[in-house]
This record gives sequence, structure tokens and C-alpha cells, in this order.
Amino acid sequence: MAKKKNLSTSPSKTKKKENQSTTNTKTLKTSFSKEKASSSPCKSFIRDSVLPMIQRTIQAFKTLKFSSLSTLGPLGFFPKGSGTIGALVSLPLAYLLVSICPSLLWIVTAVLFVLGLFSIKEFTRNLTEKDPGCVIIDEVVGQLVTFMVVLPDFMHWPMLIFGFALFRFFDIFKFGAVAYWDRQKTPLGVMMDDITAGIFSGFILSMMQVLLVEIFGM
Repeated sequence: MAKKKNLSTSPSKTKKKENQSTTNTKTLKTSFSKEKASSSPCKSFIRDSVLPMIQRTIQAFKTLKFSSLSTLGPLGFFPKGSGTIGALVSLPLAYLLVSICPSLLWIVTAVLFVLGLFSIKEFTRNLTEKDPGCVIIDEVVGQLVTFMVVLPDFMHWPMLIFGFALFRFFDIFKFGAVAYWDRQKTPLGVMMDDITAGIFSGFILSMMQVLLVEIFGM
């Protein structure tokens, strides 16, 4: 009878062991799920905040391309006088380039002219207005053209200010060829009307240099 009793109790012991193992498995699963839950806020933060921010940054750089050069970043979006700001930016640049090497002014002007054409084309691609006021790279190039004929000895602040005034005069009132290029609503036309204004201004500055040398021996 004792043997039968032992045989009858063995299945219950087996069930207890199975129940205990099941409980242990559930405990392990619960602890794992808690650990997973505790790490999910970090993952969700990366997924919902960090990754979109990186994607927006990359998209912003892709969108900028050359178009940001046409407006000089935010400078072209000033409510008033954006063209004047573009011309003013050129004054210290022209002075610095001529002080280092006069040929640098010609090289930088040529490079900005080429890049400016592409940037204006990119910026105005989907715009009805092909020469918006916020585009000021043309003023930068035109003002640099003004000083391409100025000799290093004459590159001082009175000459820079006078050259600035001349350029803005021709750029605003648009005589002759300046008016012609202003009517050409293309990237080349946008650039050339200011370059023509710069050529007119530079011609007057070159005449001033001749007079200063002849009269005052400067």
C-alpha cells in the first residue's frame, strides 16, 4: 500500500514542479517586459524627436543649395533697402581684396558672377517675379565691378563711399543700358543691369583718378 501511495503522490509533485517552472517563466517574461518598457521612452524620444530633427536639417541644406547665395542668407529679406545692404556688404570686401592683391578683386567678382547666375536661377525657378527685391547678389557683384578700375593707392574710404553713391545712383535711376538689362527678366538680365551700373560708376572713378594725378600729382 505504501508503494501505491508513493506512486499516487508523484504526479502531484510533478504538477507542482511544472507550475513552479511556469511561474518562473512568467516572472522572467514580466521582468523582461518591464526592462523593455523602461527603455522605450528613450527609443521613442529618438524616433519622434531626434530623427525628425536630423531629417529636417538635411532637407534644409538640400533646399538652400545656391538659392541662399542670391539673397545673402537673411540679408535680402530686410523690409526696406535690401539692395543698399547688398552694396554696403561689398565695400569692406572690395577694400580687403585690393589690399591683399588687386587681382583677387577680379577673380572673386568673376566667381560671384557665375555663382550668382545659378543661385538666381534656382531661387526664382518657381516664382512669377524673376527679379524680386530680396535677390541682392547682383548688387554685390555690381558694386565690386565699380572698384575694379580703382588703383590700390586710391582705395580708401572716401573713394569707397563715393563709388557706393555712384553705383546706387545708376542702379536706381537706370539710364541707357542699365534700363535695357533691367527689362530682361532672366538671371543674366538681373545680374547685368547691376554690372552695367558698376561699369558706369567705375568709369567715373577712373576719370577721377586721372584728374587727381594730373591736378594734384597724387
